[in-house]
Amino acid sequence: MEIAIVEVSENGKRISCRSGCGACCSQLVPVSKAEATTLLDLVESMPDERQAEVRSRFAKSMAVLDETGLLGELDKAALAHDKERIKAIGLAYFELNLPCPFLQNQSCSIHPHRPLSCREFLVVSDPAYCAKPDPAVVENVVLPKRVSSILYTLSSKDPDMDAGFIPLVKLLADAASIRIGQPTPAPAMEWVNRFLQRLSS
Repeated sequence: MEIAIVEVSENGKRISCRSGCGACCSQLVPVSKAEATTLLDLVESMPDERQAEVRSRFAKSMAVLDETGLLGELDKAALAHDKERIKAIGLAYFELNLPCPFLQNQSCSIHPHRPLSCREFLVVSDPAYCAKPDPAVVENVVLPKRVSSILYTLSSKDPDMDAGFIPLVKLLADAASIRIGQPTPAPAMEWVNRFLQRLSS
């Protein structure tokens, strides 16, 4: 990611994402199963009042999504690796205007712990355009490699039954299955080697 940012600067552009610009935080954020476990721990470690507020936001968003059926469609598209359908579902989700449960005063309240997919989403166009993600005007930073997609693969126990990620909005609803659905533990170096192999492929 740092390489991409340097290239952007060398081309005379700058990252326009700033604290207080939360337009992109209404997207359908994919979170790896490994990240989901960490985020669950984070929510559970919050003070009672803050935790209740975050849980309430998750519940309200899920109630809206239960009415639309979007999440069921997303699960099917993810297992079929149908990128075009996933993109269409993502746009439909964005139009529902459901802010991330962790968004506070238009800023990420868990910024140091935010998912990789959030870290990888950077733009150099006017932030005002992010309120309606039109590819014609929103200019994303092109990364040499998306680490998030590698983490999804590593988090999948069975690619035919599990895409390796969940929508962030389902974090609390899927808490039980997330905790028991982790890949079989392996030595740290084995995981590092798997990661590097996918990164270099």
